[in-house]
Amino acid sequence: MISDRYGTTIVLSIFIIAGFFRFTDLSSRPMHGDEAINAVKLSGVVETGQFDYKPTQHHGPLLYFTGYLFSAFHGLDGIQDFSEEFLRSVTGFVGILLLWIGFTFKKSLQNNVLYLAFGLMAVSPSLVFYSRFFIHEIIIVFFSLGMIASGYQYLKTEKSLWLALTGVALGCMISTKETWPLFLIAMGSSAAILYFHKGVKRLISLKHGITIAGIAVATTFLFYSDFFRDINNSTDAFLAFKPYLERVSSEGIHNHPWYFYLNIIFPLGHSGSWLHLGEGLLFLVFIFNLPLMLRSEKQPITIQFLFWYSLVLLFVFSAIPYKTPWNILGIMPGMIIVSANTIVNQIYKLNQKILGNIFIVLLGGLLMLQSYSYNFKNEANPANPYVYAHPTKDIFTIETKIHDMANVLTNEIDFSVFVMATGDDYWPFPWYLRDMDNVGYWNHVPLDVGSASVVLVSSDLTDNLVKTIYEKAEPGMSSLLIPLFDEMMELRPGVEISGYVKKDVYDLYERLSSHDG
Repeated sequence: MISDRYGTTIVLSIFIIAGFFRFTDLSSRPMHGDEAINAVKLSGVVETGQFDYKPTQHHGPLLYFTGYLFSAFHGLDGIQDFSEEFLRSVTGFVGILLLWIGFTFKKSLQNNVLYLAFGLMAVSPSLVFYSRFFIHEIIIVFFSLGMIASGYQYLKTEKSLWLALTGVALGCMISTKETWPLFLIAMGSSAAILYFHKGVKRLISLKHGITIAGIAVATTFLFYSDFFRDINNSTDAFLAFKPYLERVSSEGIHNHPWYFYLNIIFPLGHSGSWLHLGEGLLFLVFIFNLPLMLRSEKQPITIQFLFWYSLVLLFVFSAIPYKTPWNILGIMPGMIIVSANTIVNQIYKLNQKILGNIFIVLLGGLLMLQSYSYNFKNEANPANPYVYAHPTKDIFTIETKIHDMANVLTNEIDFSVFVMATGDDYWPFPWYLRDMDNVGYWNHVPLDVGSASVVLVSSDLTDNLVKTIYEKAEPGMSSLLIPLFDEMMELRPGVEISGYVKKDVYDLYERLSSHDG
């Protein structure tokens, strides 16, 4: 392995590689609907300085407050100033900090284990993908690892600062997403296994646990009360459990079989390529520890805790019918650290240095290849298991066409766009058409749809559009509509959306475009 004297160079190289994967070409993937919604909500915080939290909508406020700090730093005033690069750099920065948090274990683990672990984390396909994704997941994973690291440091040093930071990290988890109890269940289960099965008696006492809970509640109150400006809504964090429990207990499009996450780790059902098995190989190394953990073989307490924590968390998420691929992110830091320890202390202790080096190069190469494929080549391809309910790149075609028409016709007519989709399933169009003033969104076909210059409509509302235009329209309001595109566009794979334009509007556009040409 590598000499400690090169430690600074190694750490710096790891962060450079991590930055390259997290910040390069952030606009190539279409904005997910959740990202677009989060962008609109962040814009509200930036423009008003306040966050109006609703327990039924889109998780806690911490993502938006984090984005607000970045907006203030860059001098951005609202959604018109936002870009994909800016939004995704917020979570990308948190993804970088996640690696930094892990180095707090440096007194518990060998330097070679840390170098390998965080080198693998730097190129982990899942950690990279969701660091380039403006949703809450990387933040709750960051604070969950932060809580574990702070708790470990407190047990090691007994300094009150680490106890306080443990409570702050828990409060930040609560302020990020309503899945935080699942992370606590995994932590508590891991601690219980170490206590009863492994005889580890040095755990956080009840008194100090109450202190952590009190600090967590105070931190949560700070964020949910919007920094004391909305005291009445300070308990909303706990009201979010009801809609979340309703989602996880009911049948829906997000219900998947128990092996859903294993099928992501071993993505044969998606990409079918053995070159995409880097994370699968990591998992095999991780699960190799199960018999070692069940036996009395001595392992660092950090490794034991992270092993059981990651395994229990995977089990808990797998047991819940409601599943989304980003939930797997929570197990990744622990899985990688445990796997790195296994590689260093199982292969190398057998004096198989050459074999160990070959395995590390193979594993790192597979992860880099997989990360490149998932984040730069197939970033919006359903063959990528992390692409979930994601818009297709047809969004770019639609956006370009509408903006081109608007630019040509703005000074000639009152150019307007109507977007209609059942169940308000028109996101991320509010993001891509955010710079246009005359755009409307409906979950049905409005009676005045005939006044629109351009219409985007989900396929299930097409018949209603025809009836409204030609049968229900007021006199003089009907107009011949012609297809805006030569072929069918897809909002998401299998979810078609049609574009239409008034014939007189299109004729004017063609005439002016030809004249300009």
